[in-house]
Amino acid sequence: MDDSANYWVRPEARIPVGTPPSAPLPDFGGRISERKGRQIVLLVLLALFLFDTFLPWQRACVDLIAFGFHLAGCLSANAWSDTAAQAGQAAGALAMGTIVVVGLQLGGVGLGEGGRLVARVGLYGTVAAGSLKWLLVIGKLASFGAWFGLLLLLAIAVVESIDWLAIR
Repeated sequence: MDDSANYWVRPEARIPVGTPPSAPLPDFGGRISERKGRQIVLLVLLALFLFDTFLPWQRACVDLIAFGFHLAGCLSANAWSDTAAQAGQAAGALAMGTIVVVGLQLGGVGLGEGGRLVARVGLYGTVAAGSLKWLLVIGKLASFGAWFGLLLLLAIAVVESIDWLAIR
């Protein structure tokens, strides 16, 4: 074995370094990262809305004093039940499906244009069904869940509209 310093280095085996490309490569990183950022925001908003559907959207409280007895309590209903239950159920189911599709897109599964269309229909369907639920509940003992849901639905619609306009 040779103990010289050049034993592991062979100057004749150098690989020539090529010249850099003459034309710069197109930078798609900014648009892709912006889109992924909006998808993450949509995913979070949809998850929050799905959680909100289980909060009280309607609440009725009773305080009754009769014959020496004091009875007090509240009844509440979430978005899945009571007034316009079908609209709340549709909003929740569409939110779940859209969370799956957007999550798959975010994970890199190539769903193509069909996946984008399904996500967009699911998002706007969630907003439409949730808004219908809110409209039908608002005059009948609405609770904080309905108002929080309305804010989330508006945020989902705004973020998706910004994403849709950015693609065009």
